[in-house]
Amino acid sequence: MEYNRNYPVRLEIEQAVELLLQKVRKVSAEPVSLDEADVRILAEDIFAKENIPPFDRSPLDGYAFRAEDVAAADREHPVVLKIIEELPAGTAPSKTVGKGEAVKLSTGAPIPPGANCVEKFENTEFTDKQVKLFAPMKSGTNICRAGEDIQKGDKVMETGTELSAAQIGLLAGLGYTKVRCFARLRAAVISTGSELLPEGSELTPGKIRSTNGHTIRSLSRRWGMETKIYGIVPDDQESIARAVASCAEQADVIITTGGVSVGDYDLAEAALRQLNAELLFWKLGMKPGMAALAAIYQGKLILALSGNPSAALAAFCMVGRPVLNYMAGRREYYLKKCQVHMLRAFPKRSPQRRFLPGKLVLQGGEVWFDFGSRQSNGMLNQWAGCDAVAEIPAGSGPIEKGSLVSAYY
Repeated sequence: MEYNRNYPVRLEIEQAVELLLQKVRKVSAEPVSLDEADVRILAEDIFAKENIPPFDRSPLDGYAFRAEDVAAADREHPVVLKIIEELPAGTAPSKTVGKGEAVKLSTGAPIPPGANCVEKFENTEFTDKQVKLFAPMKSGTNICRAGEDIQKGDKVMETGTELSAAQIGLLAGLGYTKVRCFARLRAAVISTGSELLPEGSELTPGKIRSTNGHTIRSLSRRWGMETKIYGIVPDDQESIARAVASCAEQADVIITTGGVSVGDYDLAEAALRQLNAELLFWKLGMKPGMAALAAIYQGKLILALSGNPSAALAAFCMVGRPVLNYMAGRREYYLKKCQVHMLRAFPKRSPQRRFLPGKLVLQGGEVWFDFGSRQSNGMLNQWAGCDAVAEIPAGSGPIEKGSLVSAYY
């Protein structure tokens, strides 16, 4: 069906991303316990309420004493110090170290007043009452200072940070039990196509098993989203419209696959028009992934992608991911980009921008890009193990091995 389209047709991926960023909004924030904060996105800046560590402490098992007392110590003339106290980790000192005195310490124990260095057990000889030192020490040796890791008042994390294991540990060390995080972005995936069968079905003539829903669900979950598969919808305008409307009631983003090209059974656009959705663009200047449609319906983003697995994933990664990153609250939401050498030649000409899924490989101190020898819009296996997508510029002829290209990850 021909439409009078009052929205852009065939946008470059950068134009599509910027257009979508103007139309979407970030999800709301909510308090999250540290137990549930793994890979969540912070919705507040975090400031240190105290020092880490909170006191000067020993990084090893040994003895604390005054450096000036062992200034002349050597193997022939060792210095013997009196042990006045023993401090296991978790205990506080009750005595001040004076001239000729030492305190036995466990790893993590506080440095007692008067002491200014620590020597490890294995470099000493000791009894229950005294310790013998065989070398001079500098003041400050083997002491972890209060605030060495983080000082009170420091901004330790920023809004939009995806929480790592170390950062959750830091939050616990700073006394936080909850932090404000952006809610998980909710997505629903609809697979359209009368040729599709559910997983586990016996194949019948003309039918194929549906893969796109599972692939996109798995990938988006790895991006931190809550994603559910709505199911398979036949090539029918009313059915597609009902599925989109149903998903809009519970999802922030609706991703459909199939029905976005120019055939008689490509009905995604008709279904969205039926719903009075705001259509944003149709087609992208990329291969694979050109067939794509974006819209807003009841404030929810709709990404209608190709039914071909590789094309759907290419558009989802190159256009969908930065927009979804922004909606999820990430501070850095654009894809990262680096220069890579092609590990093998690519023999095809590329009249338009082409994107190859593949893997980053480090060889000889340089980053190389490896990819499957077979590339096709309908192939899924080429995305297995993919951690980057390389760009072949429009108008390129065959690319030789070793050529330098851009890769996104």
